Amino acid sequence: MIGLLPKTLSGRTVVLLVSGLVATHIVTLLVLSEDRVESLTRTEEQHIAQHIASIANIVSNVPNEWRDRIVRSSDGHLFNVRITETGSRKTLQSTGTNTSTLGDLLLRQVRPSTNEPISVDISDADPGNMTPGRDSWRRWLESRLSRLAYGHDRDQAVLVSIPLSEGQRLSFSTSMPMASAPGWERQLAVTGAFLVIVLMLSLWAIRKMSSPLALFANAATTFARNVYAPSLPETGPSEVREAARAFNNMQKRVLQMIEGRAYMLGAISHDLRTPLTTIRLRAEDLADSEARRRILASIEEMDTMLASTLTFAREGTAQEELQATDIGSLLEAICSDFSDTGHDVTLAVSSTIVAACRPLALKRALSNLIDNALKYGERADVAANVTGGLVDITITDQGPGVPNEELERIFQPFYRLENSRNRNTGGMGLGLAIAQMAVHMHGGSIQLENRAETSGLCVRLMLPIGTCGNNDESSRNHRSH
Repeated sequence: MIGLLPKTLSGRTVVLLVSGLVATHIVTLLVLSEDRVESLTRTEEQHIAQHIASIANIVSNVPNEWRDRIVRSSDGHLFNVRITETGSRKTLQSTGTNTSTLGDLLLRQVRPSTNEPISVDISDADPGNMTPGRDSWRRWLESRLSRLAYGHDRDQAVLVSIPLSEGQRLSFSTSMPMASAPGWERQLAVTGAFLVIVLMLSLWAIRKMSSPLALFANAATTFARNVYAPSLPETGPSEVREAARAFNNMQKRVLQMIEGRAYMLGAISHDLRTPLTTIRLRAEDLADSEARRRILASIEEMDTMLASTLTFAREGTAQEELQATDIGSLLEAICSDFSDTGHDVTLAVSSTIVAACRPLALKRALSNLIDNALKYGERADVAANVTGGLVDITITDQGPGVPNEELERIFQPFYRLENSRNRNTGGMGLGLAIAQMAVHMHGGSIQLENRAETSGLCVRLMLPIGTCGNNDESSRNHRSH
């Protein structure tokens, strides 16, 4: 049953609310219909009791030779009156629930000539059917639903026997029509109008209540891309205002933590570069020797480590604005720079792709990925196109690839597959982490997978195209060496 409900919170709330209200409406119609039928039935019983009492009182007070003539004149097609012998009277089992009401009415209006009781039998059978079936809760429910759907029930047979004298009784046989309820057309119209009104009000109320959730989701997504995103407006009901205030406080705390980390690393970098500069100057005064070269190499490596660490720390706090950027031209500039230094790089762009991005951050990420491919795979093949409204950029190499168990861990800061501390081989372990941070800042994704058909690694970036254009009339294929 739960699997049939909609997936969204607003959809489930509307379905449950409308279902409950419709069920309540149907029960209310049943109760009102039953009350209406009961009221009209009492009126019909009073009419029958008055008619029977009038005839019985007249027959009881006239001479015996007049009785047959009065009975024949009172007998009709829908209201039968006859004089019967007491021994031939057939007794019915009462199946109705209102026999006592009709009997009480007759006792108040009829004065029998003998002490014999007045017999009243009411059943759901036709007047000529003397053996009605037994009533049950299922039959009661079916009759009420039938009355609600079709607007009528079967007539009830009413048999009344009033004693006249010793051995004679005055018998009445008639039918009491059940009070008809409105037909299914009217019920359907009422229920349909009720459902439309409830559905419209429910959709409006649920949309008003669920809109803060969408606002929070959008704010969280924006905050994940840019820590300097605007704060949420603290408006609406008290619960929404408190949640917005808590979210804004969290955003401020995270921003303070990130800025504090960047400030701390910047201070450390500044403080360390002063003694490093002093050491470099003193090392350059040394005679040309192997020790001098090693000292200068160590200083250069430390300086590179400080620069890489500072770049990683500042990457998440960059406030670069989004700009409409030609992705093909950006890739072409990056590949040309690598090609000018003697690296083997190819570029293929299927069409002109203009996307809203942060050019410097994206350029830094793509440069790190291409540099990683060239460093470990000898060459880099770069391709870009638009797939399903996303900018799809792939960078493949011809290196040994990465063990499958390391594909996720390779994005961790300072994690390196190559264990040496040589910056020309192992690097600082921050290139992929910086690239992943920049891609996530754009709301995109980055995946690494080993190429099954050939050796090497394939890096795939999927970036939202944003406000961009895609011109299929022009295409470019670049190959740089």
